[in-house]
Amino acid sequence: MPHLTRKLAALFLLAGLEYAQAQLQAGPYIQNTSDKKAVVIWYTQTAAPGILRYGKQIGQWEGTLQAATGMAHRVEIAGLQPYTKYFYEIQTGAQIQAAGEAYYFRTHPRPGIKWPFRFMAFGDFGTGDEHQKATAAQLRRDDPQHEFALLLGDLIYNKGQRERYFINYFPVYKDLIRHRPWWPALGNHDIETEKAAAYFEFFETPANNPLNVENYYSFDYANAHILCLDDELLFEDANDLQKQLDWAKQDLRAAKQRGQRWLIAMWHKPPYSGGSHPDDEDIQATFVPALEAEGVDLVLNGHSHVAERTFLLNNHQIVNQSLSQYPKTGFSPATLYVVSGAGGQVDPLKYDGQHKLMAFQLGEVSGYESIYIHGDTLKGSWVKNNGQVMDQFMLIKTGGTISVELFEEETAPASFATHYPNPLHASRPGAELRLTFEITKPALVTAVIYDLLGREVARLNEATLHAAGKHLLRWNGKDQRGASAPAGVYFYRLQAGARVHTAKLLLLP
Repeated sequence: MPHLTRKLAALFLLAGLEYAQAQLQAGPYIQNTSDKKAVVIWYTQTAAPGILRYGKQIGQWEGTLQAATGMAHRVEIAGLQPYTKYFYEIQTGAQIQAAGEAYYFRTHPRPGIKWPFRFMAFGDFGTGDEHQKATAAQLRRDDPQHEFALLLGDLIYNKGQRERYFINYFPVYKDLIRHRPWWPALGNHDIETEKAAAYFEFFETPANNPLNVENYYSFDYANAHILCLDDELLFEDANDLQKQLDWAKQDLRAAKQRGQRWLIAMWHKPPYSGGSHPDDEDIQATFVPALEAEGVDLVLNGHSHVAERTFLLNNHQIVNQSLSQYPKTGFSPATLYVVSGAGGQVDPLKYDGQHKLMAFQLGEVSGYESIYIHGDTLKGSWVKNNGQVMDQFMLIKTGGTISVELFEEETAPASFATHYPNPLHASRPGAELRLTFEITKPALVTAVIYDLLGREVARLNEATLHAAGKHLLRWNGKDQRGASAPAGVYFYRLQAGARVHTAKLLLLP
């Protein structure tokens, strides 16, 4: 018996040692996704072989893949179906490290398809302070609404050190990165240690450029094309910069030829800012003219630790004075520039007055930018770390065969009211919005049109009793004084008894 006891004790000790070897150091996390593949990466504290299983249902695995023995484990899952949710579990040695409903990823929709989606964009966050933690908490609350994140540089302070990733990145965002791909851009702090060695170790990008480097890249998501540029390591040398610019132009042209309707670019340093860093004339002279000439719609930057948004610009000039609504014909040279560099670092605005090109500026607060795309409509908002929305704008593709899409809130199946046409072209003969609704019993009905600031524009009905059945209300695009309402986005609120329906509508000239 003592011999058996000693033998069992030895077995338990070996099992304990094997478990210790299998302890996770970081991850798992998702990288380099497309409509057909995804990459899963994880780190263990000691070297061991790795295994990943995946499938559309937990436990009903469609494949088992091996990772090389080591502390860093990488598995690429290929041959997947577009916009499909896959669960996965990872094993290191004999120990299952991660499994269950929290461990999944979703592939991209097919390129070119009109598919509604949201993504986050923020930079300058790896500080370890209360601002980063507050923003991370809000990201977790809002995560279910978003498909991926764009990281706008300066991911780890103060110098992009490898060990700081295990303190201020992986533990802080582990609940997010295990099922969402986060796409990175280099920042000036990230390159200070060994020329961003840790950045290139931990992140994987498509490297789909002639040099096969991960500094700059692009990818498709539904009908959007997202381009990431390097304004740090491959910017100062004229030859490196020219190669990057030549590739960017070719990449954008190819995306347009494939039918990608939205062109979005990101890098670290903004060309325009009134925050902790002023306008960058080098960026203005290089990236800006090249991208505007190809019709880039939206540029996202960090570096300046504030939240900012320009008017619609071309060649450093404002081409649309609206504070929030920007119709744009196809790929015309007109671009919105957004600064979202307050994911952790927080600074006041530097200029006493508003930057002349900015439609929105906010300092001394952390948060992130949320971008929603549906068809030919792009909606942006800056979200404070407590969930408060501080800025909203809409960019609309018009002209040709392009059509403005409804937001998903407007198509809820529970709605008892519908409206058409949307958009409403006020200048067309007989143009009018038709608001139809059906009620099952008599009710008092009120219908009001509001602008984006919540101001009443017109009343379509004032607490009038309607019989049960179908009804039609009309709006001709004029305000209460009979004057034509300005082009832009409006809301209507229809109340019939206790039921309320609210939706957005677009008024065009």
